[in-house]
Parts: sequence; structure tokens; C-alpha cells
Amino acid sequence: MIDATLTFEKFRVWEVVVPARADILLAPSHGSVYTGSTSWPDMPIYLVEGVTSAGFTALGESDRGTSRAVVEATLRDLLRRNLLAFSPATVWMGTGEVPQSYPFFSWTMAGERSYQVMESLWLDAVGKQAGLPAHQLLGGAVRDRVLTDFWANRPPTAVLAALIHEAKARGLHGIKIKSDSTGDTARALVEMAADIPANFRVTIDPMKSWRSLRESGRWIAALSKLPCTIQLEDPFPYGVVEDWRRVRQFEGLTIVCHTYSDEIFRMALREQIADAYNLGGDSLYDFLRLAHIAEFFSKDCWQGSSLELGVYQHARLHVAACARNCLLPSDLQSEWVREHTLVTPRMAYQDGHAIVPDRPGLGIELDHDAVGHYCRAAFEIG
Repeated sequence: MIDATLTFEKFRVWEVVVPARADILLAPSHGSVYTGSTSWPDMPIYLVEGVTSAGFTALGESDRGTSRAVVEATLRDLLRRNLLAFSPATVWMGTGEVPQSYPFFSWTMAGERSYQVMESLWLDAVGKQAGLPAHQLLGGAVRDRVLTDFWANRPPTAVLAALIHEAKARGLHGIKIKSDSTGDTARALVEMAADIPANFRVTIDPMKSWRSLRESGRWIAALSKLPCTIQLEDPFPYGVVEDWRRVRQFEGLTIVCHTYSDEIFRMALREQIADAYNLGGDSLYDFLRLAHIAEFFSKDCWQGSSLELGVYQHARLHVAACARNCLLPSDLQSEWVREHTLVTPRMAYQDGHAIVPDRPGLGIELDHDAVGHYCRAAFEIG
């Protein structure tokens, strides 16, 4: 029988910075790109190990760039609060600190508290207490593995070709890459078309830097003729709705919209600008909410990420396994992108899929030797 009370009595926190592989991070460019396109691995992440009243520890992780003040506020809010007496999806509603009532409040922050830190700690702690894997607390997995692809930034043609062949050698069936405003990686793919493996999948994400179909139409047409599957994510600014609709008419392309906000998601569904959706964000519960909406419209999705470390990558793996329409490759690539993910066991892969752990909680522990290597600062609360 589960004890009616489970609390965190103390938190140990490490501020870490884990670099990305240099070849994967390469991004020479003469066109406009998103801010921080090569500097994001330098942003600190906080790893948390909470000591529970039952004697075991549970893990949490912040998003990159989250401030220490926010991490501390989140942990002080959770300290000695009964974890079995609330749900992460509703715990901070009605406090007067969230902007609006459900479902329009922020799924990133409540006041100065982080959903990402709170959700990961709660799922790991309550799952371990109950002897259940985290996905059981999220509605239950509908699959035991989640499709995933390799990832690279915007490498030159020769490096991109090498990374594609590395992905294939790892048993993966695709790669996700960025693009600048000139379509650099799109043009690179056309140049190396003969070297792309058969039945391979490439997702290109310009992050809205292609201003219009008029400017990018030639390389989009060339992409549609490549002998591989092409997914095009956020090609244009959201304001050029007609261009989004027109690009869906190219045969061989899957057009994907990243739903950065509820307003964007509503517009995309209303205007029918996308074939599928990247529903990645800061909250696991928000991902499930959006996935259910997308399924109602017969749209598939994937679980996006910010290429976190192993704690939150595993949390995303659990929730991706619970969404029936999460059928496109999810962003679970930190094992190859980062030098280390600082957890043990490492995420397991088979035939292009990440394997969902069946161990209690998130199914991992911190690799303390690795954490020590990448640690910039440490502190305790409680």
C-alpha cells in the first residue's frame, strides 16, 4: 500500500554546462538565422536530486538558461509539500500568480516557478514510490518505443553527408537540420542527392527564416523531387498564411508547424497551414493536451525538445509514448548531440527508436562522476 504522504526533505542542485559535438554544431552562414544558433550548449542547466521522506532520491532538470532564482523558488515551493496530494497539471492554478485560468495560462512558468523542474521531480518521485514507470502516471504508454532521428545544425555539405551516413550506421532512418534564410542546407541536400541513403528522411527547419514562397520556391521544388522523405518545419513567418497553404501543394513534402503558443496552434488548425505539428514545449502535460487536440483534427505530431540532458530527455520519452498520434520522429537526440547526458543508464535505441524504460519513475539516476566533471556550481535547499 502506498504511504499517504511523500515529501521532499532536501534538494541537491548542480549547475552544469555540457558542450555539443563540434561537427554537429557547425553552422557557417551568410543569411539570417535564429538567435543563439551555435551558443545554446553554453547555457547552464540545473540538475536536481531530491531526497524524499521515504529515503530514496528523485531527479529533476531545468530548461537551459533558467535562472538560479527560478530553480530555488520552484524547489522551495515543493519542499515538504505532499507529492501525493496534487497533480502537476493543476497544482499552480488558482494561486493568483498565473496569467489566466485553464487552458490559457503559461505552461512554462507560474510566478517564478518552473513547470519543467516540478514535473520531472514529481514524475520520478511518485513513480518510484508507486513502483510505476512515469508513463503510467501520464495515462499509460501506447507504444514501448518512440521514433527518433539524428540531429545537426547547419553543417557544410561534406560534413552533412558524413553525419547522414553516421545516422544510418547508428540504425536511424532520418536526420533533422536547420536552415538559414538562404536555404543553405536545402541547397546542400540537392547537391548531395546521390549520396542520401534510400528510404531516408530529412527534416529541414528554417525557423521561419524563409520570407516567402516566391523567394524560396526554387529550392523547395528541388527538395520535393529528392529520392527521400522531406519534412519542412516552420518554413515561413506565420503571417504569410497563403504561402503556408501553397507549399502544402508540393508533392513529396510534409509541412510541419511548431506550436509555440496556443494562438499559433489555433491559427494553424483554422487556416489549415500544416500537415503535422511539433508540439514540443516546457510542460509534459501541455504536450498531451495539445496532442489530444491534434488527434481530434487527424493530425500527427512529434515531441520536440531543446536538446536537454538525460533527465528531461527521458521525461519527454515517457510522455511521447503516451500520445497515440505521436508518430513522427521526436527530438530525443541528446545522446549524440551532447558530450554526455549525465544520467545512467543512458537512453537505449533500437532500429531508429528510443526504448521506453519500464523501471519505476523516469528509470534513471544521475551519473555523479559525469555531473562532477561538467559542474560549474552546486548548492542545497532544505
